[in-house]
Amino acid sequence: MPEIKVLPKSVAELIAAGEVVERPASVVKELAENSIDAGAAGITVEIKNGGSRYIRVADNGCGIRRADVPTAFLPHATSKIASADDLNAIFTLGFRGEALPSIAAVSKVYLLTRTAEEPAGTAYEIEGGEEKSLAEAGCPVGTTVVVKDLFYNTPARVKFLKKDVTEGNYVADVLVRAALSHPEIRFTFIRDEKRVFSTPGGGDLYAAVYAVFGKEVAEQLLPCESEYGDIRVSGFVSRPLGNRPNRSMQYFFVNGRSVRIPAAAPALDRAYKNTIMVGKFPMCFLSLELPCARTDVNVHPTKTEIRFSDESKIFEAVFYAARTALSRGDSARPGVRLAEKRQPAAGEAQDARQLSFVEDGPAPAHGTEPGPAEPRPEHIPAPPGGPQPRPIPKTEPGAPPVFPAPKPAPPGKTPSRAAGARPLGVQVLNAPEPPFTAGKPAPETPASGEAAPARDFQAEFSALSAAGKPPRQAEPVRVVGEVFKTYIIAERGSRMFIIDKHAAHERMIFNSLSREGTPDAQMLLTPAVVGLSGAEYAAVIENIEAFGRAGYEIEDFGGGSVIVRACPLLLAKEDIVSLVREIAGKLLQGDPGPTPEKLDWIYNSTACRAAVKAGDALKPEEMQRFVETLLADENVKYCPHGRPVLYELTKAELEKRFGRTD
Repeated sequence: MPEIKVLPKSVAELIAAGEVVERPASVVKELAENSIDAGAAGITVEIKNGGSRYIRVADNGCGIRRADVPTAFLPHATSKIASADDLNAIFTLGFRGEALPSIAAVSKVYLLTRTAEEPAGTAYEIEGGEEKSLAEAGCPVGTTVVVKDLFYNTPARVKFLKKDVTEGNYVADVLVRAALSHPEIRFTFIRDEKRVFSTPGGGDLYAAVYAVFGKEVAEQLLPCESEYGDIRVSGFVSRPLGNRPNRSMQYFFVNGRSVRIPAAAPALDRAYKNTIMVGKFPMCFLSLELPCARTDVNVHPTKTEIRFSDESKIFEAVFYAARTALSRGDSARPGVRLAEKRQPAAGEAQDARQLSFVEDGPAPAHGTEPGPAEPRPEHIPAPPGGPQPRPIPKTEPGAPPVFPAPKPAPPGKTPSRAAGARPLGVQVLNAPEPPFTAGKPAPETPASGEAAPARDFQAEFSALSAAGKPPRQAEPVRVVGEVFKTYIIAERGSRMFIIDKHAAHERMIFNSLSREGTPDAQMLLTPAVVGLSGAEYAAVIENIEAFGRAGYEIEDFGGGSVIVRACPLLLAKEDIVSLVREIAGKLLQGDPGPTPEKLDWIYNSTACRAAVKAGDALKPEEMQRFVETLLADENVKYCPHGRPVLYELTKAELEKRFGRTD
């Protein structure tokens, strides 16, 4: 049997550091939590190169006494607990005494600190766990920690770090969670010498959400305040229309700690049942306060997991809180109003009326009790001496919107507003249209801002046919007609076809994109700014090359947003903002894979949005060309989602059904 030996201190420290310090975000998390526990009212975090080369965390907390500074870097040295009984009532974020020694074991650390009782501060340097210097220094009350060259003495760990932009996004997500869990603290995040966000502090969670995510997210929130037994739930949930394609915008905090709560997400889903679209998820920023004795945070070194003595109570508390917020605050319903009069454009019907879909009801309240209207998010003051919240580009009066105009509703039906859409314009014509064109949408304003004619589907179908192999010679096809504005009925020889036009067109576009590669793109007259969650933002930034190959021109806009300057020509009339979010959600949920696989995900969403929709009326010649192109391509059998594109019925089977043959 091999001899059992005690590991050298240097090796043991590296093993312990691996449990706590996984990447730069781990360092920032531990240092920021120390600053919060120190009672800081303001915390500034600065990183360079994603944090792998430089991290600075400065606070105005209580500081560390000079005599305690070297001790703070010893394993399991802490001021937050003293005995085993203290583990039953942990009120601080840190308590293990592992963070500072673990960080110092794999980096070069410089610390500057002073308490209010000391006339001068302390400067301390430690590298690879070895103390370098301890001296007197001038500094304000508080603590500043600078971490350089992370993993400089463990090169193997450096190989597993991702790109700087990805590591920086992980750091940003950590700070977003810290800022939202402690809105009473002013958080400032500086990344490569650029200020990303700055929260105002003061305990206003709404203002913190606005500072981090911007006006678009903040306007969709409803206040949430509820007590269930000894569990208090507070914060904000989103209106049903303010949904997202994934759960990345769901934040839960327990006693000021950002953690994963397995029971919380299902509870939120139950509360929104029958009020939100299938496959969409609400946003939430919910803080749970309950006795510490009912929780166990001593589960994992990262402290992101927590156990509850009764998980079902957590489910019920979140469910009732969200349900109550929805019943009290979501009085908005889609409505229609006449817009201001304008002169009709050349060639436009003189009796056309301009309508716009608006959401009636009060603006999001900032409190829980009825009362005077609260100020809108743009009136929230910025922190003293700090920057104004990042502005969202607005459309000038009279300029065409970035968002597409919805198609008119069928007669007798009330137009509905798409989830999360802005006020949109739509033409409603009084004069009836000829057969096969009734219900055809009026010309819309494309993203380029120039008036465009209705889509020429016949030309598009011809282009799809030309993109592949030439159609094979076959019996002529006769289009019988269209039912439910969704299914085309056609016959060829002794066979009849029932075709789902959207599913078939979607597969045809997908195949064309896969064959030809980068499609034709169109520049947007007004670039679209897309606000994303931290994880969505990272997914888009990491795959900008794949977006480019799919016809999108996307750039990093900072602050968790990207700006779209161009999109595939087929999508000129689509809602680019929601589409990019949809693709980001797919990239986020999918397993990491090579670029071609990710391209398929982007092509899939692009094809789905660009394909002719159920409800889009086609002219007889368009249907004819569509069916000819479809039946000539044997590769169009299923849509990219796996649904069949057509069903076939032979004349013999039909005659047998009617008893004409045995």
